[in-house]
Amino acid sequence: MSVHWRHWHPRGGSLQRLLLVWLLGPLWALVALITAAHVVQQVRHGAAAQDEALRTALAHWPEVLPGASDESPLGPAPAAWFRESRVDGERLAGSAALPRVPPTEAAQGQGSVHFYLAQVGDQLVRVAVTLHQPPAATGDGQGAGEPVVRQVARPLSERVPSVSRLLGGGAGLRTVYLLALAMTAVVVVLARTASGWLRHADVSLTQPGAGSPGHGYDGPSELAPAVLHFGELQQSQNRWIEEQRRFLADATHQLRTPMAVLRTQLQSAISGDMLVADALHQMLHTVDRASGLANQLLSLSKVEQLKRMGELPSVDLNAIAREAVMELAPLIAAKRLDFALEGPELSAPGDAALLGELMRNLLANAIHHTPAHGRLGVLLRNCTGRREVLVWDEGPGIDDAVRQRLFQPFSAGKGGVGLGLSICRQIAESMGAEVTLFNRLDGGQVIGVDAVVAWN
Repeated sequence: MSVHWRHWHPRGGSLQRLLLVWLLGPLWALVALITAAHVVQQVRHGAAAQDEALRTALAHWPEVLPGASDESPLGPAPAAWFRESRVDGERLAGSAALPRVPPTEAAQGQGSVHFYLAQVGDQLVRVAVTLHQPPAATGDGQGAGEPVVRQVARPLSERVPSVSRLLGGGAGLRTVYLLALAMTAVVVVLARTASGWLRHADVSLTQPGAGSPGHGYDGPSELAPAVLHFGELQQSQNRWIEEQRRFLADATHQLRTPMAVLRTQLQSAISGDMLVADALHQMLHTVDRASGLANQLLSLSKVEQLKRMGELPSVDLNAIAREAVMELAPLIAAKRLDFALEGPELSAPGDAALLGELMRNLLANAIHHTPAHGRLGVLLRNCTGRREVLVWDEGPGIDDAVRQRLFQPFSAGKGGVGLGLSICRQIAESMGAEVTLFNRLDGGQVIGVDAVVAWN
């Protein structure tokens, strides 16, 4: 399976090492390629120059050749060996160290030059050989001498340029190396700077207030959104952990209280301090309180799951309201309340189970605070795109000093378990709605309470 190069990304490793490898690798590969091309060019130039020097040496044959005992190079430099032999290989003059011409390398034709490789001592040499015809002794061409074989050799190492020769032969290759070194230094500095930016961003995230717009992050602008986003996530996580810690502490305290009460009631019944029937009735009430608190704690956990769902489906508000009313109908009948459910067909984004929990909590509060033979109801309305569910009653009203406190966990009034309105607000917020409580006034007098759940 092929992967498009634009979708490739490194899987772990060091960013600094990645930058150094992917930037310096191609740079020095190019330097090596340029060096190889230059070496090849110099070798070819040296080979051509050496062959031309050998031709010139054959054309300007020295009048006096070094003897057999003189094995040192002729001239100061470069080294060269000369030999003159008969056609059958017998040496006439020159260096005895230079071997005779092998039969396979014999010169073809007078004046033509042939090249081959030979060994002189421990050196490999390049040899040029030609067949030379000595000039005639008289002007009429009579008495011409016997043809001789002339050899000239130079070390083969002359064809390979030295490092000093490569660098000193011109400014080209030296400039390439200097530029490559300068670019390497720049890449190393940039890689270390990029790593330093990342370390700085990491340090910024560990400081108090990280992620806030005024935190003073002074790194590269490309990293600023990531630092801001991670800082916000960190703050959100810290808030969530603190809320969970506080909630668990409060929930533990609230659950411990009914258990202690239940234990006391059992001890009273066993010891005979109270009638068994009365003890069982009180114990049933205590169990109901503990059960209600446990159910509301489970509802809170469902709210956290709902917040992570993202987009929510549309649910029928009328059906949810009717189900909540039918479930609480015995409580309404027990107090002989006059109830009304009114409004058009409405729908809103949310979760049916949690919306039912929200509606039951609001209705239970309304039933609890409405006096016997009083009135309450549920009104659904659509006000220019603002969908509302209003639960109204004829309760005594809410003091302004405690209205906001009622939405805090474990802050219920007398007879409550302390989570109903808090759960209502969290359920509503998780579905993009809000819950508010209002005192309903008539002539300046409080005649009831309106609980409004609104979707904008």
